[in-house]
This record gives sequence, C-alpha cells and structure tokens, in this order.
Amino acid sequence: MKKLFVCCFFLVIQQSFAQIGGKNTFQFTRIAGNAQPAGLGGINVSVRDVNMINQNPALITDSMSRTLSMTYIPYFADIDRFNLNYVVSTKRLGPLAIGLDYFNYGTIQATDDAGNNEGEFKARDYILSAATSRTIDNFSLGLTTKFAGSHIGTYNAFALLADLGGVFKHPTRDFTVGLVFKNIGIPLKKYHSDAEMNLPFDIQLGTSYKLEHMPFRFSLSAHNLHRFNIVYSDPNKKGVLDANGEEIKEKVSFGEKVGRHFVVGGEFLLGKHIAIRFGYNYLRRRELRIETKAGPAGMSFGAMVKIKSFEIAFTRAFYNPGAGTNFLTLNTNFNTLLKRRS
Repeated sequence: MKKLFVCCFFLVIQQSFAQIGGKNTFQFTRIAGNAQPAGLGGINVSVRDVNMINQNPALITDSMSRTLSMTYIPYFADIDRFNLNYVVSTKRLGPLAIGLDYFNYGTIQATDDAGNNEGEFKARDYILSAATSRTIDNFSLGLTTKFAGSHIGTYNAFALLADLGGVFKHPTRDFTVGLVFKNIGIPLKKYHSDAEMNLPFDIQLGTSYKLEHMPFRFSLSAHNLHRFNIVYSDPNKKGVLDANGEEIKEKVSFGEKVGRHFVVGGEFLLGKHIAIRFGYNYLRRRELRIETKAGPAGMSFGAMVKIKSFEIAFTRAFYNPGAGTNFLTLNTNFNTLLKRRS
C-alpha cells in the first residue's frame, strides 16, 4: 500500500501541470454521487460520513463497516444515474469501500452532417472503485483506485484513476480539515486514435466545524487549487463600446477569480435522526446562470431522516434558474439491522 501512495504522489506532480487549460474527458467523475454532498453544494472533503467516501477516501472509518449506501439520481434529459457503496472491515487493509457509479444516457438518435437520420445508438459511463484508509492518532490517510469507462455507440474510452486524501480531526472538538488530490491517473484507451484525453484532475481542501452549543455544522470547501483563474471567458460575448467606438472587454476582478473556488455548506443537526442541509456553489451559479437572471442556480437544499436502521436522504440541487435535479439516497448498516431483528 505504501508503494501505491508513492506512485500517486508523483502522478499528482505531473497532473497539476498537465491539466491547465483545455477540456477534460470523464467529467462525470466530478459530479456528487449521493444526497449529502449534493446538499452541501456538490463538494465536501471534511464531513466524516459514509455518504462522503467518494469525496475523500480518508473519511472512511471502521465504524462504517457493513454499511450499504444506494442512490438514484434522475438526471437531466432522462439520464438515469445509480450509485452503490458498501464498506467492510479487513484485517490487512482496514476499512474497505467498494463502489459502483453508473450513468445511463439511454437511446440517442444518430444523424449525419446534414441532419439525416442514421439510426440510433446508446451511451453510458461508469466508475468501479475500491477505497481504504489508515488512521494514526488524529490523522487519516486514504486512497481510492478507480476504473472509469465511457461508451458512446461504437466508441469506447477507459482510464485508471486514483484519489489520494488526508483528514485531520481535532482531538476534543468537532472540527475536521480534509485535503484530497482527485482523479490522478492515466488514460488506457481513447475514443479514437486522434482524440485528446485530459483527465479531470483536481485539488480540494475543506474544513467543517460543529458549533459547541448549537446543532449546526458549517463547511467551507475549495476546489481547483492547482489553477488560480478558472473563469470561462466567452469569446463571442460582446463588450461595451467606448466614446471612440472601440470595444471594451469585461475584466474579471481578483475577488471574482477567488470566489469561484469556494463552496459553502451547512447542516442543522436536529438530534441523531434528522438533518436539514443547504449548499451554495459559486462557480456553478456564475457559469450556469442566464445573462439577466440567476434565480436559485448554484444552490441546493436537502434533508435526512433516520428511521430505525435506515437513513433516507433527499436533495434538490439547482444548476440554472429553470432546472435542477434530485438525489435520493438510502443507507443501512447491517450490523444494526441484524441486531434489531435478532
């Protein structure tokens, strides 16, 4: 396992320089896989919960052993997404999480350059993952290995990816800090020989703190830390004209560049059985708003209810002023479930 961590470290160095600019393949690996991270803004690497292990492998603990998490996401344009995670305890590797993330894009009509119908094809993406972690005192280190596949008709692409994460937990307070290097890896096969495959590498840092005398936990997360300017400048957008009729392009302020890196989330923890969640993703809001209106774009709201051995969570995440998507997650711990039945 130590050799794997060393290999991932050197790949991090290479990826942090290789991903500046251009477009990335396997972007579906960036999307939150279940209701809790989606409810906190889509990115969170510091809340220690079974629903967060896809965000940061260092968040896995032995207490999650024999926990099953199942999520269904009816995505946009009749896209269906399914996410499964199961955690077991092993003597050699410690807690081990096995996961499947599957996107089904359904049947799509094929056309030629002139728009003539040429039949139909199917498309799907998936991620098979295995993650583990080790804890020493107040620090945890985790590693996720992922096999990602993408199929568009007769075209296929594959990649081998890894997430390397760490977590610090305060010894007496409910305060954690998480850091993760995501989607370190190499492409195994391209869609075709001339295709470019830039993997969606990311560095994320976050912290969570539960107030001592209030049932509220606050989270602040930062993403794309390997690249400062992540503002997309539309080359087709017209600027204003000065007195001489010369076009003046809109300048992006320093604060705007900084703000797009941050995601804010919060949870009202009403006992052990109910939680109310909200999130705010500033980058999503700025990129997916329409020119004259932002509405709820970039915001998310969710709730969790625990009934006996089952935990049900729901989130509504808004991607633009007129559309959002739902996340429905069901968790159960078989240790608790079987104990109740015996």
